Amino acid sequence: MTASLMRLLVATAAVLSLASCTVFPEQPAHQIFQLPDSTVPENTAGVVDTTLRISAPLAVTPIDSNRILVKPDAHEVRAYQGARWSNRAPVMLGSYLLESFRRDGRVATVVSDTSPARSNLTLTGDLTRFQAEYHNGTPVIQVQLNLQLIDERTRETVSNKSFEVSHAATGPNVNTVVDAFGKASDELARQVIDWAVEQL
Repeated sequence: MTASLMRLLVATAAVLSLASCTVFPEQPAHQIFQLPDSTVPENTAGVVDTTLRISAPLAVTPIDSNRILVKPDAHEVRAYQGARWSNRAPVMLGSYLLESFRRDGRVATVVSDTSPARSNLTLTGDLTRFQAEYHNGTPVIQVQLNLQLIDERTRETVSNKSFEVSHAATGPNVNTVVDAFGKASDELARQVIDWAVEQL
């Protein structure tokens, strides 16, 4: 074997080794989870005659993924092995908010960001936390969502607000953690709906 061929093989092996290393190695998902159904109740306080578009929030990696994230300490982010969300976290949470607004019923028409229907206002923003964080040995779900309510006609921001919700899981396994994600998302939806309705 010539020296040049040996160098080529060594370089190729090094590139392949680097390509296989990621922060979150891809592994087959044995369990695929959705957020539990929204439990936001119907509200009969009065209907606002407007059309509101719910846009999936923006996020960056690793939040913008289908991995169920956990922070065992302040500086490390991991993902539950063998488990995935059914969709990317921002898309999933956007759909959850959409369904919660429809269940609440105080906004006359609520559409998704993919709907061709015209809307009066858009609710959009960015998701900066959607993870379990350990506190005194207990996983606590942390969700942080920064929202803007935008007038579609003028493109001006009508109002903006940051929401932070936490909910402790009853245990460390992924099933109880997913259940806690659902409860945190439910509380977030109630707060977002109440705030949005006040602005309309």
